[in-house]
Amino acid sequence: MNSIAGILLAAGSSERFESDKLLAMLPKGERLIERALRVHLQSQIYPLTVVASPQLTRTMMEQPEILSVSKLVVGENFHGWFTFSCQWGRGRLVANENPERGMSSSIHAGLNCLKQEEKACGVLISLADLPFLTPETINTLIGEFLDERVGLLLPVFKNRTGHPVIVDVNRFRDRINQIEGDVGLRVIIERHPDQVRRIPWHNDSVIRDIDTPADLERLIPHD
Repeated sequence: MNSIAGILLAAGSSERFESDKLLAMLPKGERLIERALRVHLQSQIYPLTVVASPQLTRTMMEQPEILSVSKLVVGENFHGWFTFSCQWGRGRLVANENPERGMSSSIHAGLNCLKQEEKACGVLISLADLPFLTPETINTLIGEFLDERVGLLLPVFKNRTGHPVIVDVNRFRDRINQIEGDVGLRVIIERHPDQVRRIPWHNDSVIRDIDTPADLERLIPHD
């Protein structure tokens, strides 16, 4: 089975939700963060690194029903990450101590948890607030990326760029090191269009996220 390293971004401020949206309960009785962990750990991602806000990191460590986390002896190139285990598998957890610096800071934090050989085939970057993302979608994108060996691959639904995104970090190392703010990998997409592969997607699962309580309410069926 082909695998690729993954970074799950879970350090957003949830300002529009007015509480930590990743702890919100979905209609099927699981928290948004639980669903994200299940979907990504059941896919071909390996290893998976979860980048969380300091507050969410503390919550997950204090609530073993979500995660069982143990401190790891860190090496020279690692920055205080933890191992965790849950019913769907094992992964790494790191707190982004500066989430106000935007998505780029979480990408850097996640990459710092990966060894060079783990990044060699590319890195998948995903979001924790996509309630309809599935392991099958992730695996399809991984397969396309490994087959085509492009610089960057992403799904597109009705001309909207979605997630997860898979990037050849070795090809764009310098550019990735320079990104700042809440832009993600947009600068690479814009400046290297000839190295980007866009996969037309058949539904909105790759773009439909949870930003507000109203978004969550729309997931709940009404009688």
